Amino acid sequence: MKQNQTKGLPVLDSENYENIFNVYQDSSGMHFYNLLQTVVFPKNLPPGMFSSYAVGVGDTWPLISYKSFNTPNLWWLIVLVNEIENPVIQPKPGTFLFIPNEGIVKDVLNEIKS
Repeated sequence: MKQNQTKGLPVLDSENYENIFNVYQDSSGMHFYNLLQTVVFPKNLPPGMFSSYAVGVGDTWPLISYKSFNTPNLWWLIVLVNEIENPVIQPKPGTFLFIPNEGIVKDVLNEIKS
């Protein structure tokens, strides 16, 4: 079930891409997205498909997304490309991340939506 179809969760704006993923509920009643089963990236992305980003002090996943894509809503894409297992833990300053280029982002979003 999608975020906007799940009772008890806030309705997200259409630009919030989290709504394209299925929402699951565990036995304790907590809701979660299982992004790892939705999008798979190749292990060795060619250099032309991404840029490098050095995490600064105070950077969060949504802030890095905003700096990279002009929207905080693509944080999950950065997490997936960099194989981050726990996105609740914010990135450490000095860490280098892969940021997919705009063409890759559009392809991924179009593939997920279809």
